[in-house]
Amino acid sequence: MGFQFDSAFFVYELIVAIKYIPVVLLLSVVPLAVGMILGSAIAVVRLFKVRGLAQFLAALVIFLRGVPLLLQLTILYLALHLGVDAVAPKYGLALSSKDISYTLVAVIGLSIHAAVYLSEVVRTALQSVPSGQYEAAYSVGMNSREMLYRIILPQALPVAIPLLGSNLIGLIKGSAIASLISVVEIVNATLFEANSNYKFLEAYLAAALIYWALCVLVERIVAVLEARVSVYGKGGVV
Repeated sequence: MGFQFDSAFFVYELIVAIKYIPVVLLLSVVPLAVGMILGSAIAVVRLFKVRGLAQFLAALVIFLRGVPLLLQLTILYLALHLGVDAVAPKYGLALSSKDISYTLVAVIGLSIHAAVYLSEVVRTALQSVPSGQYEAAYSVGMNSREMLYRIILPQALPVAIPLLGSNLIGLIKGSAIASLISVVEIVNATLFEANSNYKFLEAYLAAALIYWALCVLVERIVAVLEARVSVYGKGGVV
């Protein structure tokens, strides 16, 4: 008897996958927020060429961009576990590698990954604003904070928002890699259900459909935001 697609099990797997959407959002939205904060700091340091620190951060960004996310998560996972088991006994801490949350490790790893790429997004967006805008802001008596919020950021947003959307989509898809360090998310959850009947095609298709739907939703939201901020690309807001 040939292969038969089990539509009922496929629907069941869709329901299972939907239940784990909050985990995917945790592994994508939180790293995006943390990465945006860290990435902005890295971008500002590099943009203003802070001596010593700018060169170090530039080298770090280049290195981390060259290392696959899978390896980053695996190295972080092993380093944290081995580090805790080595340090805790020396300081009498009632802590072991078993107490470390797999989800926390994934969030930290994805946040570092996001910070590296978002630092380039922020730097690109800030550099897209003509230098004359900076000079004009200072010439009318604005301080650095006023210049940033009233002149630079409004003009940088049209450049940054599409790139932020692309990075969020990348994080949503990248969250699936967390399954390799035992985080139960959409992929692991659906495959667990398929282990009893070996209907892995239905499981993979259900997971793929949910990831696709989330990415489409992000693209729609980004398109709306792009339309709203596009007016700022024509000049500063004073």
